[in-house]
Amino acid sequence: MIKRDGYEGRQVKPVIRTSIALCIFLIWTTEVSALADFSGYLTKLLQNHTVSACDGEHLMLQCPRHSTVSIQSASYGRPSHNPPKCASLSPETMYSPHHKCLAKTALQKVLDECQNLRSCQLLVNSRVFGKDPCPGITKYLLVTYKCKPSM
Repeated sequence: MIKRDGYEGRQVKPVIRTSIALCIFLIWTTEVSALADFSGYLTKLLQNHTVSACDGEHLMLQCPRHSTVSIQSASYGRPSHNPPKCASLSPETMYSPHHKCLAKTALQKVLDECQNLRSCQLLVNSRVFGKDPCPGITKYLLVTYKCKPSM
C-alpha cells in the first residue's frame, strides 16, 4: 500500500468513517432542530390567540415571520363574563355587576387597524371606539385572532 503522511491507507479509512458518521450526526441534529422550530411555528399558526387590555393600556397582537393577523372577534366594553384585572383602576368602576355594555364599533376598528399585519398595537381607550358605551365604568378590549401564512 501507498503511505501518505506516515499512515498506511487502511489506517485512514477509520478516520474517514468517523468523519462521515460525524457529518451524518450533525446533519441529523440540524434537521431535528429545524423540525422542532417548524413544529413551534405551526403551533403558533394553528392556535387561537386571545389577548386583552384595560383602558389606558396598549394591546399587542403579533404573529411569527411569514404570517399575518387574522381577527376572529373583538369586543370593547364590559361583557358579562369574567373581565381581566386592571391593577391601575379602582374596584368600584371595574366590578359593577349592573353594567354590561359593548361598543358596536370594536370589531371593525380592530379589523381596520390590525387585519393582515404581522403585528399591531392598539391603545385601549373609549375615544378609539367612538361613543363611550358606559361612561364612568372601566372597560377593556378583548381580541381573539389567528396567524395565517402570508405569501
